[in-house]
Amino acid sequence: MKKIWAKVSSILLLSLILLNMGISAHAENHSYDGKSPNYNNCASSATTKKSTNLLNQNNQKIGKVELKFSSTCKTAWAKITMDKAVTKGYEANAEITRNTDGKRYSCGSSGGNGKVVAGQTSCYTPMVYDLDPRTSYAFGKYYGNGYIYSAYTGSY
Repeated sequence: MKKIWAKVSSILLLSLILLNMGISAHAENHSYDGKSPNYNNCASSATTKKSTNLLNQNNQKIGKVELKFSSTCKTAWAKITMDKAVTKGYEANAEITRNTDGKRYSCGSSGGNGKVVAGQTSCYTPMVYDLDPRTSYAFGKYYGNGYIYSAYTGSY
């Protein structure tokens, strides 16, 4: 009985060691990751797959967050559009996140067009490759003077 228990214990221990060695988180790298939606004309085939309204503390719509998808390039990116130009002391930004590996870009990342600052109304992020089974979601926020309003889209 002791010999069987020792063998079972050894097999379980070895299995756990091998299992742990095989599990490693890594970010995917695709040629479209981090590129502007204008790269290879990806934006020309873009549609909005998911969107949500950005609301203030009074539940009034102040903007929209969109998850854009290019059917030609199989890429996704985020866009935030404010209903009115941002005023001094406030900013807006969007982020795209790929669910499979957590790769994330904001409007301020290389390939985006920069966060929304005073006098502007929108910005977009660089792209992430988003061909099934990959999915991504968009996040947007409007902030300044102690306020932060944010919204997430569903995944596509």
